[in-house]
Amino acid sequence: MSQRLQFSIIMPTFERGKVFEQSINAAIEVINDFDAEIIVINDSKKTKIVLNNNNPKVKILVNPKSGVASARNLGARLAEADLLIFVDDDILINKHTLERTIELYKNNNDRCYNPNWIYPPDLDKKIRKTQFGRYLIQNGFTSLQGWNKGVKWDTAKAFEVNLVASYFLPIYKSSFNKINGYNEDFPHAGAEDHDFANRLKQSGIKAFIDPNFMVYHNEADRVYLNDWLNRKMRSGQTRKMAADLGYDETKIEHSALKSALLILIFKTKSIFRFILKSIPNYKTFDPVYFKIVNILLATYLLEGYRK
Repeated sequence: MSQRLQFSIIMPTFERGKVFEQSINAAIEVINDFDAEIIVINDSKKTKIVLNNNNPKVKILVNPKSGVASARNLGARLAEADLLIFVDDDILINKHTLERTIELYKNNNDRCYNPNWIYPPDLDKKIRKTQFGRYLIQNGFTSLQGWNKGVKWDTAKAFEVNLVASYFLPIYKSSFNKINGYNEDFPHAGAEDHDFANRLKQSGIKAFIDPNFMVYHNEADRVYLNDWLNRKMRSGQTRKMAADLGYDETKIEHSALKSALLILIFKTKSIFRFILKSIPNYKTFDPVYFKIVNILLATYLLEGYRK
């Protein structure tokens, strides 16, 4: 049967509510134009996924383990197609993205391509009205190009980058199996992606970004300061594990004085949050707001890294 399917979309999800609903609905809407399947891996042990559309091309499974790495690995094992497409549960795909994927991977076994991504226009418009939203935009958190500071961006053709990312990652099952999939020891999402991409690179798979196709990154539930900071703390935990595996670029290193200061700030974080809430929502005050958020970001990352 794998020869009849063009690809298998693997979408792990964990407690994303409406964001996941929008992502899976977008995938279902375009899947009917292809000989393909969607495998949803529910990583939640308390929330059941029920779709309004009982599409036979969609399979919903509960992850017997825990974590996005094990969810992706489970989906890969069960996939019936040779071409796997890992899609995060906050990514809105479209027909052109899948068509471009098929075109790129026709005669390609030694490359992986990521599409461009930006926030959906309505979300971008919404967050521009908030201080934290403007912080995200100012610091490049709302686009792939913003995340890739220092990369020479080509708007016309695919260009090589150091590592791929898993938000929308097409890869042949043979390449995936060659490096034994994702490392399931990582406690949270983030550095498991970095580890996977590095092992792909070491196996001879080159990484590219192709600006000729794009997806929307719909982080509508993650544009709020407190939740964002807590996610950064979990990211700090995964960075520590990656550093222990030898990825020096993930290390968080500060002087003893700065570390002590950040630890103290974390213990008094409620004061800083109160100050942020007290700052009027005018662009004139954005520089002050942004500076305080950056301080909190450093404290939360370090706190997670120390755990």
